[in-house]
Amino acid sequence: MIEAKLEITAEGYYSCDLTRKIPVRVDLISINGPLGFGIIQSLTSEEKPLSKYVKALKQSGSIVDVRVTHATPEQYWTEVTHKLKSKSIHETILESGCMSRFPIVIQGGTQIHHVLAPDQDAFRLAFDNLRSRFSKVRVLNIRRSPRGPLGPGLTHKQLDALKVAVSNGYYDIPRRSEIKNLAQKLRVKRVAMQERLRRAERTIMQQFAAEYF
Repeated sequence: MIEAKLEITAEGYYSCDLTRKIPVRVDLISINGPLGFGIIQSLTSEEKPLSKYVKALKQSGSIVDVRVTHATPEQYWTEVTHKLKSKSIHETILESGCMSRFPIVIQGGTQIHHVLAPDQDAFRLAFDNLRSRFSKVRVLNIRRSPRGPLGPGLTHKQLDALKVAVSNGYYDIPRRSEIKNLAQKLRVKRVAMQERLRRAERTIMQQFAAEYF
């Protein structure tokens, strides 16, 4: 499986155009046909950009309906019904045999998609289709994950070590178990247990940093 973080810019695409002008970040949490569920966050810690963004959405020719389901001065939760004349970025990824892992982040005129592709050919098809339809597509990072989305590139030994550590409260505050106790449960030496956890933690943190920083 291929996992890629893509930055996609689309001129004339309502969400990109609006976030280019209005200081908000939109986290698109779910899409169900023409209905999208998202959280709009103000980048100025003021409510004015949020109301301005919603007002602009309602005036867009690509939008049928906008409903704010929850509101605070810092964020609005919304349900937005779309009516696009051409394939959306999300639809382009799906029709290429790939998937987007939510949330899709829209900010500063771009969309950030975490694309999952079953193999290199499917990813290449999605990438080519996106480039042919939208202004700019940039790969921020890409990696192969033979274990799939639920196995973050860890070995079986590292996964076993993490499971034992979590289930025995090693990561609780305060800590309820020590390395030597975990090692005894897996019947390995203390130094081996410590190394497995440290390697697993490094892999997970590197992936987190690559996606969010």
